[in-house]
Amino acid sequence: MLEKKSHQVVILLTISLMLMSSIMRAPITTMPLMLPQIADSLHVAQSQLGIITTIPLIMFLLISNFATKTMVKFGLNRALMLSLLSIIVGSILRMLVNMPLILLGTALIGIGIAHLNVLMPPFVATYFPNKIGLYTSVYSLAIMVGSAVFSLITAPVVAVSGWQGVMGLLVLVPAITLVLWFWTTKKIVPTANETIPANQTGQPKEHLRVWSNYKAWPFLFVFGVQATVNYTTVAWLPSMMLQHGVPNGVMTIFMSLYSFVGMPLSIILPTVFLTLKAKGTTWVSLGAGMVALLSVVMLFHTQTKSVVFWGIVTILIGASTAFFFLFSLTMFASKTQSPVQTARLSGMAQAGGYFISAFGPILYGHAFDANPAGKIQNIVYLILVLLMIVSAVMIAHTKNVFDE
Repeated sequence: MLEKKSHQVVILLTISLMLMSSIMRAPITTMPLMLPQIADSLHVAQSQLGIITTIPLIMFLLISNFATKTMVKFGLNRALMLSLLSIIVGSILRMLVNMPLILLGTALIGIGIAHLNVLMPPFVATYFPNKIGLYTSVYSLAIMVGSAVFSLITAPVVAVSGWQGVMGLLVLVPAITLVLWFWTTKKIVPTANETIPANQTGQPKEHLRVWSNYKAWPFLFVFGVQATVNYTTVAWLPSMMLQHGVPNGVMTIFMSLYSFVGMPLSIILPTVFLTLKAKGTTWVSLGAGMVALLSVVMLFHTQTKSVVFWGIVTILIGASTAFFFLFSLTMFASKTQSPVQTARLSGMAQAGGYFISAFGPILYGHAFDANPAGKIQNIVYLILVLLMIVSAVMIAHTKNVFDE
């Protein structure tokens, strides 16, 4: 428990949490920016490399639900080490100018990040059980900052040292994190929660069956809808802006704004969620839902090149998706009673959520190609937002997912 750890160990744990979180999106967000250079090095068409951006999502779908088994088999500490090692090996393979090795490396990175996605909430629940809100803020902010920083430095690094230079950074940062985490684990005295398998923690094994637990499904829907909206927005909002005459430079600024709008929310919201009771959480969730619904209403009236209009749309979607992303991360730990339970719930919600979100950009793309100003995609968006709001309210009134 946190209270039993020395000040130095708490600092090490916090830095480790921040470093691991900061690399959770970086290898994915930087890859699309380097595809032209990689295609030139491999002497292939850029279109042939599209699968590289898809492989991580496939790994999230396949691996997230099984990440808990890695934690139970090896313990949380070793599972995190193996996740980092997978990212490091994958990043090294991607530095080699060889298509099969780049694909294998991307798969290994996806496996490592899928584990980190699932294991970060149990990390917080294990080592900071009485400060879940604070350290969920630390971890979610680190995700956003890490992703933004790597995105910002990719172009300059590629200009100076080529795409292998960026790949080198994606080896160096996880390697530093692995060394620090190995050192940190030597300072930590393991607790029962970290080492005892799920069926020996005092919770009957059958009560940890998450896919047949109706209380777990709202978590999947909230995570899945926010991920769907997020990935679809990142993929298609720039095209929508350009379609309606928004200047390219302004569009770039707006997409940067979309990435940064969640940062201040990540500092505040997790602690707020844990402070509020069910009624308060319900009202806050409804408020965020109204923000999302307002963005839906605006998307029904996009026949304008007004910079103010598109700026407001960007902020509304960015703020609402960030809210429900943070809501999901906080509730995984808040609505469970052990790190194993947290990992089971997190793995189930993320596996199902990424499955849902995988279809979002593809289906929206077909609808956009057929009719850029069509209503069908906005109607689907409206239905998804309503589902997310209802699911969030159900979560707010859930005390413990694994209660009988």
